[in-house]
Amino acid sequence: VLWPECGWRPVSLTDLITAASVKKEYRKATLCIHPDKVQQKGANLQQKYIAEKVFDLLKEAWTKFNSEELF
Repeated sequence: VLWPECGWRPVSLTDLITAASVKKEYRKATLCIHPDKVQQKGANLQQKYIAEKVFDLLKEAWTKFNSEELF
């Protein structure tokens, strides 16, 4: 979904074993795809739209992960 210039690299499931590692990868992902950062890098309209949608999905997944971690 993402374009090569965004700087995102796939994450292996083995890199997501602990809650701390999930948090680390989440932060990397949000820095890479944050709509403000994407705009600063000169993204086109389509890339900005994709960044917003992916960012929203990441936030939603992070919220769900955190709520499940508490139990």
